[in-house]
Amino acid sequence: MRHFRFCKLLFLLLLCYFTHFAQQKEFYAVKTATPPIIDGDLSDSVWNAANVISDFTQQIPAVGKNPSFRTEVKVLYDDKNLYFSVLCLDDEPEKIVAREMKWDGYLSKDDYFRFLFDTFNDNRNAYWFAINPLSAQNDALMTGMDYSGFNEDWDGVWEVRSKITDRGWQSEVVFPFSTFRFYNKEEQVWGINFERCIKRFDESILWTSVGKDKGLEKIAEAGELKGITGIRRGDPIYIIPYITAGAQIKANGNEYVHEPGVDIKYGLTETLSLDLTANTDFAQVESDRAQINLTRFPLYFQEKRDFFLEGVNTFRFNMGGSNTLYYSRKMGISKGQEIPLIGGAKLVGRVGSFEIGVLDVQTAAKHDELSTNYTVTRLKYDLFNQSYAGVIFTNKQTKNGFNRGVGADCEFSFNNFLGDKNLVITSRIAKTFENNNPQNTWAGFFSVDFPNEVIDQYMSYSFFQDHFNPELGFLKQGAIQQYSYSLNVAPYINKYNIRRLNISANQSTFYFDKNNELQQASIYFQPIGFVTSNGEKFYMGIERNFDYVKEDFEIFDTTTIKPNKYWYTTYSTGIITSTSEAVYGQLDFEIGDFYNGYKRTYSATMTSVLNKHFIFEGDFEYNKISMSSSSFSTYEFGGRIKYNISTQILSSVFCQWNNDNKELNFNYRFNWKPKTGSDFYFVINHLVSTENKIRTKDFVFIAKFSWLFII
Repeated sequence: MRHFRFCKLLFLLLLCYFTHFAQQKEFYAVKTATPPIIDGDLSDSVWNAANVISDFTQQIPAVGKNPSFRTEVKVLYDDKNLYFSVLCLDDEPEKIVAREMKWDGYLSKDDYFRFLFDTFNDNRNAYWFAINPLSAQNDALMTGMDYSGFNEDWDGVWEVRSKITDRGWQSEVVFPFSTFRFYNKEEQVWGINFERCIKRFDESILWTSVGKDKGLEKIAEAGELKGITGIRRGDPIYIIPYITAGAQIKANGNEYVHEPGVDIKYGLTETLSLDLTANTDFAQVESDRAQINLTRFPLYFQEKRDFFLEGVNTFRFNMGGSNTLYYSRKMGISKGQEIPLIGGAKLVGRVGSFEIGVLDVQTAAKHDELSTNYTVTRLKYDLFNQSYAGVIFTNKQTKNGFNRGVGADCEFSFNNFLGDKNLVITSRIAKTFENNNPQNTWAGFFSVDFPNEVIDQYMSYSFFQDHFNPELGFLKQGAIQQYSYSLNVAPYINKYNIRRLNISANQSTFYFDKNNELQQASIYFQPIGFVTSNGEKFYMGIERNFDYVKEDFEIFDTTTIKPNKYWYTTYSTGIITSTSEAVYGQLDFEIGDFYNGYKRTYSATMTSVLNKHFIFEGDFEYNKISMSSSSFSTYEFGGRIKYNISTQILSSVFCQWNNDNKELNFNYRFNWKPKTGSDFYFVINHLVSTENKIRTKDFVFIAKFSWLFII
């Protein structure tokens, strides 16, 4: 009887599983002999032969309701390209929100339309594209079940043209098949989904994946694109030669630069791409935002350099928080200074059920940095529907020695747990090796994530032994055990002008040493939080902190925190206004204890959109800290002015200053895109010291021109 009940339960689970996937939507692309003209005009007769997709459903604010306006999508293809027409009807086209023109700009503040393509139909990897009524475009790579595996810095080759008409707005989009990786099959079946946002209503509508705990980011919930036959990705070679010229002017002399370089991308197979770079230059990359560090731990900065960004999700090996076995900014950057990158190679893609990533980079010697070779190898094997098991190897090699890391991990992802809920279970183990062969070099990580719309719950455990030392990774602190737990509750109520509550019942992190003595703790509780029907957000929170300081550390100027065990409490509140307005931003206030003193923090960001060409952004943070023996204030200011002539001609001025390093940094960038994949940059960086007297410390102007050839 017991076995019968078990078999019955197993049968019901399998029935639910297959029924779930049998309900996927599907539609068929139509082949055309005459490609449409990509100009945003949908009157081309060729579109009359295409099937129409119009069965969209509201996701936000009212799940399952009909959209406010009709949306139509059509799909055509030929031997080389995939074509889409998008018609977004609107009864009041003069109220369409359209302000962003920058490539990879902030399209979420506008009316927008998004595409998702799962070209392997593996429910775990996807291409993400977004467009708006001004022909602005954004693209990214996705992996997993949410936006945690979102790489917005990937750039594909595609083109869009949009128009605002008296019926709404409309677009034509062309995607070359060479932009994607997909299996070499006679008939393609891709996962696909669409999302439209009507910004003034803060309304989101989807073709499929509608419902609680769903959305565009749920790759496994996508529908299917069929009807594409007889295509090949081909083996195009993308060659981007470039030349950089400029000068650096310092008090102790001038340096002049005139260097050529080249990037090459080659599709070895339909699913595997090789990237090569020689004499690599990142002159166009905006400098990091300077931050005043009031902690005793290093700051983590995001990668911005193009060569390291594509495939970043393949190489990811996170050990909790910002700790990771692989951190690309360890290559070519040291102590905030650029180290010349002689060349590099990167292989990313799939072979059957395996996801592969191999990276090799050689840097030159500079100052006290030796010429160094860096190698990373990552391998993942697909398990079940959305899960994997993988291994990683890292190596940093100089003439004086090496530092190596090895790791193994597995991640089990389910989007039908308890019927329709999401669940992710992750486990990782890693070890490092060095010349002197130290002991106690292991690290481990385990987490259970329940990332759902109404109840979002997460718990994890990490440990790092005394001599775990990933020189090609990032480690906030070693010789520690870390326990984390969070529980957030966010139900929709749609009453009293409140769309949704956002209550954080618990966000806790505890750090213990190997003897299980508490070293640090953070316990956060947010009893009040909500989102209004117009999209404004408000919160109030309480945080209890503990820090066991064992030796002096300096936090600002000459202010020092002495060894002791410190418990202290802070209270915070803030408001975030809706991005649908011409002026929007965020204001936060925090007050409470700080070690053996007292701290008040004010911070704000503000964006003013004067028109589609001119945007101003500003931010500041102010801390007033009173300690037992001293008091001080910190100031951080940042501002950016964007003037975008068109989607192909962009410019910006960025400046920042804080009273810690007392340096004013100006950055001017001009970018002209004569065609997709080709760029001209003119960049000026001016660093001015404001300590004692105003004087120029560094002045750099650089011009860089790159041109894409496809052979």
